Amino acid sequence: MNLYNMKKISIIVIAIAAILTGCNLDPDVAPMPTFVGEANTTIAELLAMHTIGSEDSYDSIPVGSNIIICGYVTTSDEWGNNYKYLNIEDETGGIQIKIDNKALYHKYRVGQKLYVKCDGLVLGDYRKLPQLGLWANGSMQAIPSFKTYLYLFPDGSPMGAPNPIVMTSIPSANEIPSTMYNRRVILQGATFVEGGLATFSDPGAATSHDIKMADGTTVTLRTSNYATFASEMLPVGTGEITGILTRYNNYVQLVINSPADLVGFTVPLERQTVFSVNYANAFNEGWIQTGSGNPWQTLVNSSFSGFFVNPSADEDHYLISPAINLSSTESPELSFTHRAPQGFDPNTMMCFYTPNYTGDVNTTLWIPLPLTASNGVTTSVNELFALPEGAQTSNFRLMFHITNAASSWYLSDIKITGLVR
Repeated sequence: MNLYNMKKISIIVIAIAAILTGCNLDPDVAPMPTFVGEANTTIAELLAMHTIGSEDSYDSIPVGSNIIICGYVTTSDEWGNNYKYLNIEDETGGIQIKIDNKALYHKYRVGQKLYVKCDGLVLGDYRKLPQLGLWANGSMQAIPSFKTYLYLFPDGSPMGAPNPIVMTSIPSANEIPSTMYNRRVILQGATFVEGGLATFSDPGAATSHDIKMADGTTVTLRTSNYATFASEMLPVGTGEITGILTRYNNYVQLVINSPADLVGFTVPLERQTVFSVNYANAFNEGWIQTGSGNPWQTLVNSSFSGFFVNPSADEDHYLISPAINLSSTESPELSFTHRAPQGFDPNTMMCFYTPNYTGDVNTTLWIPLPLTASNGVTTSVNELFALPEGAQTSNFRLMFHITNAASSWYLSDIKITGLVR
């Protein structure tokens, strides 16, 4: 290769390098969204273009009207409680925008400034709640996700949600102006009527729960059964709730993004299983059997899963659980089922517990739990014990003791439940 060609190649390489250096090729850095233009209509002015009737209705926004609104996003579908819509509001009002997308929070974060070109859209209502979207088959419909670039224009990065409007009393649905709906509000002095008694939503359908204000007025909390917190208990006490004010016909409703919108309440205790037994591997998971003669064994089949012992005369058998930490469990309850096919004998078949196992069955202080089974009964008996406060230690253990018994003994469904946060 001659010198001229080498110089020519070098110049080309240098030029390409200069071009690449001047470009931002980092795939993780997205350009800041910027809208070129400005809003020419407030949300309140937009809402005034539609009259809500007795049935769902709409008004088309003509193409060429050049109506542009601007607001800040106040809803998030990250926790599954807002489905295929987002809300924005400005200082004059709020509007719900229907969009056919189930993960809007990736692009439209709470606090995101958003311009909306309304030309070609429909301003309507669903059960008297104002909405922006499309109209088909007699009802409001969502904007297809692939068409949002025609209407929705994020501007800048999220700046935080607008300050909520304080509410200490709930007027009737018709007394609240349309500009108040779809806005972020904070209920002060609010109490869940079913706090500590019900979950946010039933598994099969969206659920409503009453919120009572200090003056006795009420509003309905509406929660989707698909919300990530649907199975959590409603909190107890009185506090503040931030959410979006909505309506369904003549009912005033509130929708929250997540439980983080609730402040000042007490998280209720829930009864949960804190200890159960994997019978197939029990003796490898800390269960101890000791004594003379035929030992305790496990039996797992289609009709029974548990422990059993088949003693001979003059045999003494102990079955001891692993350490069970009940130190943070309130109101622990022990339950299990037992059966003695040849007849139960309370003098030879016994249950004990200890708050402090020493490692030796003979030196440990064992406290008896009197079984309710009748003498001689051969059928299965379910036992339930409320364990005393002294049992709430990190070294709690159970012991089942059979001695000089004339019957085999079967134990199953051994479980401890308690109230935990």
